[in-house]
Amino acid sequence: MNIQLQIPSIILFLLLALPFSAPAKDSQETNPALSLEQAVLIALKNNPALHQQINTVKSAEVIVSQRQADFYPDLSLKTTGSEDLDMNVELSSSVNLFRGFADTAALQNSELLVKAEQENLSREEQTLMFETVSLFIEVLTNQEFIGAREMNLEENKKLLGKIRAFHEAGKLPVSDLYQQQAETKQAEQDLLEAQHNLTSSKLTLMQTMGMVPTDRYTPALPELTKLSLELPDEEIDRLTRLALENRSDIKARKHQVDAAEQQIREAKAGKYPTVDLVAAMATDYSGYWDDFMDENLGSTVGVTVSLPLFDRFETRNNTVLAQIEKRNEKLTLQEKELQIGLEVAQAVQDLKQARQKIDVVESKLTYAKRALESYEERYRVGASTLVELIQTRTQYITAIFDQVEAKYDLVTREMTVAYSLGELGRMLATLLPEEIK
Repeated sequence: MNIQLQIPSIILFLLLALPFSAPAKDSQETNPALSLEQAVLIALKNNPALHQQINTVKSAEVIVSQRQADFYPDLSLKTTGSEDLDMNVELSSSVNLFRGFADTAALQNSELLVKAEQENLSREEQTLMFETVSLFIEVLTNQEFIGAREMNLEENKKLLGKIRAFHEAGKLPVSDLYQQQAETKQAEQDLLEAQHNLTSSKLTLMQTMGMVPTDRYTPALPELTKLSLELPDEEIDRLTRLALENRSDIKARKHQVDAAEQQIREAKAGKYPTVDLVAAMATDYSGYWDDFMDENLGSTVGVTVSLPLFDRFETRNNTVLAQIEKRNEKLTLQEKELQIGLEVAQAVQDLKQARQKIDVVESKLTYAKRALESYEERYRVGASTLVELIQTRTQYITAIFDQVEAKYDLVTREMTVAYSLGELGRMLATLLPEEIK
């Protein structure tokens, strides 16, 4: 999907400003909400690499204009003069009638290259959208990790207070107190690392969006159901054929092959004659108007034909080089097709594994929570050691992390399949405003 964002800056600002506002006053005013659709739109609007590809398309279009101008006649004015007021004025024009099909081949070549660059731009847009979504999901993941770390720290602080009270009452040894103090400090360090990871991922996302890096925003949780992918249980080769039909990078490579064929035609044109229609009007001027207009005015119209006899094998060599270039383009296309087959197969397998993992981590989290509750009660009555309780709590926190990772990994895998099939734009269109789909 090629999303065209021809929106004035002030309109874009107004479009983005409203969703950024939030009802909460303290945290939300300093950290406005950023939605996934906003992140994608801003990236498409601002990303420098994408604008470079847009400029590449414009440059290719200029070359088309130059090739079209090759069919137009030229016009030139030449004057010569001397000290005794003698002056010669010549107005001439020529237009090519035949160039051995070199001009038509060059024009078709440039038009095909424009199409190739446009397809490259479309794929570049999808790549940018995929990177933005992936980074946005990474921010969401790290944000939930902080919640788990904060909960872990709070629970460790509560347990530390209880152990200190029991120790002061002579019911627990000082070793338990020291060990829990160490665990609480470790929980604080884990929280700091989680906050650092969140900040880093936020800054990377803003950089990809083409904005000044900042972490002063809060990612809004998207409707994950809209990002789900309905993937029928089809064979990989069928999905690969679908990708080969849809993906812009394959279309671009095919245009490159066709453009190389036109380069061969242009190279072969050197063995044909060239035909030009020429016209000229000239006069000698000796200081008198009548001489300029009547006696010395002359004009010619004619056709010039140039027949190549020997060009030091330039045409032959250029043709061979062009043929080699076409073979290379076809090999590049073949290599790309094989790569896409691997990408689709790997993406589908990863998605299936991610879906299977969801049930496993949910069950693991349930069991870990029950085990933690059991060991907390057993430790309270002295039926288990602090080491056993700490190990159980660690398993519970790990299960929470696994559950968060599995949830967002499933979204990422679905987006990866859509990206490999060339369907990412269509999937993300469900989140974008209707007027710019």
